[in-house]
Amino acid sequence: MTTPLTLVRVDASILSSYGRSGGTGGQRANLRPLAQLGHAGFATPDTASALLALNDVVLAAGGDFRVTELHRDVATQQKARIRYDRWVAAGKPAPGSPGFDSATMKPAFVAVPGRSMHNAGRAIDVDLSALRFPGVPADRQLDRLWDLARPLGWAPVIRAPDERASEAWHLDYWGELKGVLARLGYAQAAFAGALLVGHAGNGTSWASITQTLLARAGYDLGEIDGLWGERSRLALSTALDVSSNDAVSLALRSDETIWPRLLALTPG
Repeated sequence: MTTPLTLVRVDASILSSYGRSGGTGGQRANLRPLAQLGHAGFATPDTASALLALNDVVLAAGGDFRVTELHRDVATQQKARIRYDRWVAAGKPAPGSPGFDSATMKPAFVAVPGRSMHNAGRAIDVDLSALRFPGVPADRQLDRLWDLARPLGWAPVIRAPDERASEAWHLDYWGELKGVLARLGYAQAAFAGALLVGHAGNGTSWASITQTLLARAGYDLGEIDGLWGERSRLALSTALDVSSNDAVSLALRSDETIWPRLLALTPG
């Protein structure tokens, strides 16, 4: 099965938080570009552009911008989810405590595979400890990042800037999926994003991808569930300006050639 959207490699000037010789941190000259981190260095085209813009404004403001994570494929997401589930099953022990095992546990939320904005190539985790905006108190560094990121379309997942909060480092770029987020909520919108780039795992089908493209274009189909019913058929008929019978025929053939036409529709 093809995918409507193709991920692109991010700009080589954007640095990861990983050193060329291993480990994390250190001088910027010793860091690996994010684009060199295999699949982790890819994003949707609009996210890649927004990430470069964020990188540039943070550097212009005197901050040190480093990305610890961007895209995750389904297999990587599954491994991370297993470690998170082990931590939860153990009672969420604090790192460093006797019940915590750093080799098998991840003490931060991880979405199920295919339901993360990282799978969609639309989320970044930022190294907050490296920011160091000049003249900004340590407990206001995240505030400054948000001030720069939000006008560029980046959305935090926590309600108020707090460096101590879990997921304080995480920013999403919704772009053309803003309408899906508003109508269907975070989990469904993240699933939609992952479907468009082929990293949604379970639930991926011609029907679910086509529903996502219709939802992206502003059609209210309800949940993206891969169940091709009357609302999906009517939306497809309207979107492509074809008869109801033609819409049925397209669905029966699982016709992927319509995806570029649906992707060309204005997001709504």
